Amino acid sequence: MIFYKYYVYVFYLTTFYFLNTNTCSFEIKTNIFNNWNCIGIMNNIDFSKPYKINIGELPLVVWKNPNENKFTTTINICKHMGSKLDNGDITNDGCLKCKYHGLENTFEERFGETIEYQGKLFWSYNSSYPKPLSLPFYNNNKFQKSYLEIDMECSLKDSAYNSMDLRHPEYVHGGLFGFGNNIPPKNIKHYKYSDKKIGLSFDYISNKNVQKLNSNTQFTNNFHMYEYPTFTWSKVSFDRNKHLIIGVNFLPLEEKKTRWYVTVCNNYFTNNIQNEFLKLLAYIILRQDLKQMKNQHKDDLLKEQIMFSHIFKDEEIMIWLKKMFDSYNYPNMLNCVELYRNYVEKNNK
Repeated sequence: MIFYKYYVYVFYLTTFYFLNTNTCSFEIKTNIFNNWNCIGIMNNIDFSKPYKINIGELPLVVWKNPNENKFTTTINICKHMGSKLDNGDITNDGCLKCKYHGLENTFEERFGETIEYQGKLFWSYNSSYPKPLSLPFYNNNKFQKSYLEIDMECSLKDSAYNSMDLRHPEYVHGGLFGFGNNIPPKNIKHYKYSDKKIGLSFDYISNKNVQKLNSNTQFTNNFHMYEYPTFTWSKVSFDRNKHLIIGVNFLPLEEKKTRWYVTVCNNYFTNNIQNEFLKLLAYIILRQDLKQMKNQHKDDLLKEQIMFSHIFKDEEIMIWLKKMFDSYNYPNMLNCVELYRNYVEKNNK
């Protein structure tokens, strides 16, 4: 009995220490909730009803005022008796009415800010920036735009590493509908703009199928950018005048599930048929990534120890990226509770 009481005491003491350490660690490190998080593609959302989305374990519900181009977001849990709100009714004055007891959620009580930007919907609890990070050339009227979204069975970290990886196209994106080639990239250069922004440029020879699609252009000049924590974009130039811009906003849904919101811009496929074809190619390439992402081990302490114990030549940028993500925590329930407590404290002042 004495030993039992001792173990119970140690268990509770350890749990208390872990919970408090985890919370403090999250507050000190970069808080993803204060990032502008892409939570949807505008054309894919039916705003006649509430829209539900998760950021990690934070459940959110978004609705649009029927009379104004204004969005309101709150936690998808009614503050009366805990009902989910995504089946609620949007009133004429822009409130969301819970169907359980009729409690109305107002814009003044909103949880964070929600805006439309570059064809996507973004949410942030308390961003220090007035708008999300921008995709280059998006506002250039010579560039056609299309959008895709896909859920990858991998963590946000794995998504980031994949986006800046030079070597996987040869193995993952080869074949008839890929762009990969077994000829290594050349003229590789790394750029470190800040502790949250890195770049990579290189020249690449696309395979013959891709060359045929681009007027037999052999060499492409490529530039990739990662802006911590969830935005990456790349520019592929087939000559001085033909450019393909791919922007991806990552949204962590689960520890091993990340949604990729993709914007495709180009200035050389000008009609709708060509753009639909380009969109199809992009989707096929994403499906190739999906196959590999399923094979990624979950993020745990062992993986953290093993990863990048070997690096290939010209992979310094992956080490930079790993250091950037040392300040990332998956937004778990403890973080959500702490965020809500902050919200209550701020609104009770």
